This record gives sequence, C-alpha cells and structure tokens, in this order.
Amino acid sequence: MGEEFEFYSEEILKEMVERFQAMLKTNDLFFFDIDELSAIIDYYFENGDMVLLEKALYFSLEQYPGNYEFLLKKAQYYALSNQAEKGLDLLDELGNIGDSDFYMTKGSLLSQLQHYREAIEEFTHALNQNHDLIEVYSNIAFEYENLEQYDKALSYLSKVLELEPDNDQTLSEIGLCYEMANRSKEAITFFNKFIDDYPYSKGAWFNLAISHSSIGENEKAIDAYEYVLAIDTEYASAWFNIANIYFSTGDFNQAIIYYSEAIKREDPDVVSYYFLGEAYEQNEMLNDALKNYKKAVSVNVSFIEAYIGLARTYFKLGDLESAYENLAKATVIDEPMPLFWNLRAARLHEQGYGQLARFLTNHLIKINPEDSAYYINKALLSVFDDDYTEALNVITEGLDKVKKNNQKALLFYFKGMFQLLAGNEKKGLADFEFAILLDKKEFENPLLQSELSSVENSALDNLFERYNLKRNNL
Repeated sequence: MGEEFEFYSEEILKEMVERFQAMLKTNDLFFFDIDELSAIIDYYFENGDMVLLEKALYFSLEQYPGNYEFLLKKAQYYALSNQAEKGLDLLDELGNIGDSDFYMTKGSLLSQLQHYREAIEEFTHALNQNHDLIEVYSNIAFEYENLEQYDKALSYLSKVLELEPDNDQTLSEIGLCYEMANRSKEAITFFNKFIDDYPYSKGAWFNLAISHSSIGENEKAIDAYEYVLAIDTEYASAWFNIANIYFSTGDFNQAIIYYSEAIKREDPDVVSYYFLGEAYEQNEMLNDALKNYKKAVSVNVSFIEAYIGLARTYFKLGDLESAYENLAKATVIDEPMPLFWNLRAARLHEQGYGQLARFLTNHLIKINPEDSAYYINKALLSVFDDDYTEALNVITEGLDKVKKNNQKALLFYFKGMFQLLAGNEKKGLADFEFAILLDKKEFENPLLQSELSSVENSALDNLFERYNLKRNNL
C-alpha cells in the first residue's frame, strides 16, 4: 500500500483528491484510472479519513469490478475499522497470488481476532516475499508480546534495531517487554550496552531511565533522564518524568521546577497542569495550586481530579462554599466506574478531608438516589471510622430507595460484610445468603470484590463454596 500515493507529486495528488471530492458533492461521474484511484485510496488511508476511504473504495470497485488491488485495499479497510471477520471472508474469496500485502493484511485481521500464532504464520509468509523487513519484524514481535513470549518478541525487535538503530518506538517496545517480563535489570544491561554503541540515542537513555525507575533506582533514573535533556532539551517527557520522581519522593520544589519546564515544551496538557497544581498544593503554595488546577479544567472540563484538587485547596483556604461547589461539579461528570468514586472519597478521608468526603458521598446520593454504589461509598466512610452502626444505617437507607434487584443485592452483600466486621456473624451470613439468592451475578461486582479482602471468616468461605463462588483476590 502506498506506491501510487508516493508516485504522484503532492500538487497533483491534491488536485486528484479535490476532483474526487467535487464529484461526490455534485454526483457527477468523472473518469479516474486505476493508478489515480489507488493513490486517492492510499491518501485517505494515510490521513485516517475512514468515511471518504469507504466512498473511494466503493467507487473504485464500481468502476473496476473484481480488481485485485482494490479488493485487497478493501480488506485493509476492514482491518482498520475492526471488521476482521468481513476482511477474512473477503480475502478467502479473493485468493492469494503470492502478494506480500495479502499476507500482511491477513495477519492483521487474524491478530484482531486474537489468533496470534496464525497471524505470525502470515507475517512470516510476507517475510519470505521480501516485504519491508522492519514492518514484518515489528508485527511478528507484537504478536509474540500478545502471546507473552517476550524472549521471542525481543529477538525480533532486536532485528529491527539492527536495521534501524534510531527507531525510538522499537526501543520503547523493548523496554516494555522487559518490564512485562519483570526483567528490568536485564533491560538496564541491554540499554547500557546499546548506549555504548549509540551514546546519543535519546530513546535508549529515556528507556534506561524508565528501567531504573521501575526498580526504585530514582537517582540513576534522574541521571539518565538528564542525559536525554543534554541531547535534546526540548524532550518534554523527560522533564515530566523527572518531576514525577521528585514528587513521589516529596521534593515538591524540584517537582514544580520540572513540571513547569515540561509544560513550556508541550501542548496544553491537563495531566501536567494537574500534577503541577498538586505539587504547589503539597508545598502549601495554595494560590499557585488554584491557578494550575483551573488551567487543567480549562484544558479538559471533564477532568474530575482537577475539581477535587480545587475543592481541597479551597478547603485549606477556608472557602468551604467554593470547595463544595467544585465537588458538586465533579459529581455530574460521567464516571463509568463507581469504584473510582469510592477510591476518591476514601483518599479524601485518608488525607484528613473527612468533611469533603462526606459532602461528596452525600451529593452523589442526592443526584443518584437509586444507585446502590453511592450508598456503599458513604457507608465505607463510617467503616473507616469503625462506626458500623452508622454504616448499616446508610445501607438500610439505600435499601429503602433502590428498586432493581441487582442494586438491592449489592447492598445486602455489603450489609452482610459490615455485620461480620461488627462481630454479628449470624446476621452477616444471613444477609450474604439472601444477596446470593437475590442476584448471584452481583457477587462479581468489582466494588464488592475490592472490599471482600478485608473479611476473613471460615463460615463465609464455606457459604461461598456451597454456591460455587470465589473471591477474585484468592
């Protein structure tokens, strides 16, 4: 794919694309030869314009029915649009004439269906057809990563580096393989050796730093990142990662310096502004914290953590109204995982913001009165204070409000848990069994599974065994 695309000059290609799009607007019929249409299709591939790509393929096959090249490109379109079954069916109809693009396309489609070994076979066929070696080696490596066969993946990634030593993406992939295999020390050895041969490789120094950081060697990680910056002072990710290390070790002054330098060198980024705001907050520079949390919100109005950061900071400044206002704004943002609200409320409580944590859980209940997860979030705050009576009262309140059986079942699971933690084994086991009978599937709820580890009770384990249930953490 792409030979015709590269054949035409940029100016001529632009004229062809404009003529094609004008034809679509006017519904006129213009003539394009096969090479021109192939170049137009490749242009849309390169630019990721799936709508016009589909139209170009449809038109091309109308004008040249059965054309092998266009049918192969249609299969490639299916690969890009996650329609793997359709793509494989088309390739089966098309048949192979020994074309390496056929093997590469089929390999990609098989990979989408998680048939990784079959995908490797197809990519290997392409290798034998003298396809671009870097592309083939990389694809084979990715499939071995999917199979968690990291030694084989590393072998093929090394082949890529032999052909293209300045391929930073491959260096990152090598670092990832070592990390996934829990072999960070070997990664350090590898990158040091690579740096001996290529001392100005930013990618090697960067991944060496990541490897040091992954095993807690923070000073060595910072040194390696500083080498990246010595080579390229505009490397924003190196500034950012150094800032993260300083933040994690409590050196907020240095974290502020490096986050600020990262921000100067990148497009406005919500995460960078948020972390800079948190560094200022931890350093008790509260007005600067507010300034950067607000910048984070201006970049992404749906970034929940920035509103919580604003709430904490306003609370410290004694502006309770603004603190509550920002928590309220956070709660109306879509959050597909209620478990995260539990984690946020728990973190606020642990940090000493119990008043904010309770406002947060109460407000979530107010706007979601029939969602059991938010009653559980509130009840857990009382559990943190060993107030099981209040926790059970909150669960009872929820049982009066929620209507769906799965929601009620989740509340009964937690009611049983709190009864056990309070020492009321008989009531606790009865509540657990009632919950199981009401909705056994709700036992798998991640909110429940995340808390079950706090309960050790042999009678409860026997109950689970009787109903063929198992905690996810066991």
